[in-house]
Amino acid sequence: MLSVVAGLIPVGVAQVLVALPVAFLAATGRLRAIVAATVAAGVVALVAGGPFAVAAVVVLSGIGTLVGFAHRRWGHAAVFAVLAGSVPAGLLLAAAACGLLLLFDRTRVLLLEALEASMRGTIRAFEAAGAGQQFVDTWDRTLEIMVRLWWVWIGGAVLIGTVGTALLCFGIFRVVALRSTWATRSVDWPEQDPTADPAPLPVALRLVGYRYPGTDRDALSDIDLTIEPGEFVAIVGGNGSGKSTLVRLLAGLEPTVGLVDRPGPVGPGRPGGTAMILQHPESQVLGRTVAEDLRWGIDDVDAEDLLARVGLAGMEDRATEDLSGGQLQRLALAGALARRPALLIADEITAMVDADSRADLIRLLADVAHDGTAVVLVTHLDDEARAADRVVHIADGRIVPRVAPQPLPSPVPATAPSFPQPVLELRDVTHVYAAGTPWAHTALREVSLTICRGEGMLVVGENGSGKSTLAWIVAGLMRPTHGTAVLHDTPTADLHGEVGMVFQQARLQLQRPTVAQEISEVAGLPHTDRGYVAAVLHRVGLRPELIDRPIDRLSGGEMRRVAIAAQLARTPRVLVLDEPLAGLDVQGRREVVSILAHLRAVEHVTIVVISHDLHGMEEVCSRTVVLEDGRIVEQTGAVIT
Repeated sequence: MLSVVAGLIPVGVAQVLVALPVAFLAATGRLRAIVAATVAAGVVALVAGGPFAVAAVVVLSGIGTLVGFAHRRWGHAAVFAVLAGSVPAGLLLAAAACGLLLLFDRTRVLLLEALEASMRGTIRAFEAAGAGQQFVDTWDRTLEIMVRLWWVWIGGAVLIGTVGTALLCFGIFRVVALRSTWATRSVDWPEQDPTADPAPLPVALRLVGYRYPGTDRDALSDIDLTIEPGEFVAIVGGNGSGKSTLVRLLAGLEPTVGLVDRPGPVGPGRPGGTAMILQHPESQVLGRTVAEDLRWGIDDVDAEDLLARVGLAGMEDRATEDLSGGQLQRLALAGALARRPALLIADEITAMVDADSRADLIRLLADVAHDGTAVVLVTHLDDEARAADRVVHIADGRIVPRVAPQPLPSPVPATAPSFPQPVLELRDVTHVYAAGTPWAHTALREVSLTICRGEGMLVVGENGSGKSTLAWIVAGLMRPTHGTAVLHDTPTADLHGEVGMVFQQARLQLQRPTVAQEISEVAGLPHTDRGYVAAVLHRVGLRPELIDRPIDRLSGGEMRRVAIAAQLARTPRVLVLDEPLAGLDVQGRREVVSILAHLRAVEHVTIVVISHDLHGMEEVCSRTVVLEDGRIVEQTGAVIT
């Protein structure tokens, strides 16, 4: 698409769209990706616009490379590097353009004749409109000079266009780059030798420690751990304890201190190497359909058998964009198993699945270990760890003995509103994904609900039952294929700010670098108001010290509460939460449940919770709706019709 723009639109604002993606590639040092993108775009441009379009693509790719490299190398002084690089480039292009016109004189004559005819037509139009003879004579002399000194203005136009495009591209690039510059803990993974046979096991960590760049404390300290082939090891700890950092070391990250001893390369993603399933499966799913994703990068795979093994039988042709969070997690597991790894690392893979599916996945991991693949399961749940051969407990970045969990207080069940006031109504809601295509899939079927002010409603069901689709429709993020979803008689899809939503993956919802910027911008404030942010954080039980904390330095529970706080800043009438307890340890779950119970009971916020996890939700929700195959099959509690 961008190559077509390059060929059909003159150099200017629109063509910056071509240079910008290349600039971002250059800023990250991906030279091979730049070459590949330029060649691919050039081929498309040749078909769409001919040789001149190819030339435009090459020039704009060069401008993008200059902008990205200058930003990477010189930072704040990059504008001078862009100017210094674009001027000689513009002079070279101008000389090339003039040289070609000298060489191909017929083309030059045609170009100048077309210009002369166009300008003489313009002069006649001014003359007919009453322009004086002096004005006409001036235009005639100007035209004669332009024809005689064509090389001056054509060369000048090329030079100005090149320099102007480079500076415009740099300006836009800097604005976008500043908004997407995160105060993250950058991680430098070591280079892997693609020719060496993977040999990740056995692996031994000896007094290993790790500190993320830019931080002042160790994420891990004094770790002694050995993983043998075919062993099933569970790593258990709370949010922020260092579990994910530990498995990164097992996956090949070099420690800051200590020694990691293994017989050969870790071989990430290679047969006989290391496969890793992350907490966010959508980042690992690349194919358009389930079967296409499973075969991505490999040829010899029995898709039917693998999908049946992970509980996705018969879904080969299902579009991946229609899968629920739990189904995406199963697909990511199938993709890892397709590579027949020697070491399989599963990082919180049960967070997005229901209780039955969780047990199935743990049994499957145990079977994988029994077949000879070493499995490392990261979890915060002791009951999941019982299936492992060995359990490693971690806290504050250190391996510790198992600590007996503190008894939890008895939950106080939520009560229905004393005087029900209907707020949100769904009538015969049906939703079909990819309607009218061979991949059509009905997610909801004739769902009708009435939800009142200050009510808490829990929607439960197995993975793929339609829970998340219902959440998106209630929040107004999509319109139902049939039926209506209205808030006080206005379709939810037409409202802005009336319904807030916290997604399954809270991290993907937090789009600004710091907590203060996230809350201020979601609230629509023209600037960052630290006092206002502190007050909003207090509503969700977070300390004011977190105001300037980078998003990526928050724990999972803190991210979830910041996402809730940001939505509360918009003062919504209804708050929808999709799997709010997923991936949280016991303490984090307790904190989120307490916050939601307070919002519903004291501030009378209507709360709709989409979850497969019932534990603790009785304090928030007085009504439970059970979905199965997109239909409501049961309602318990105070049912309002």
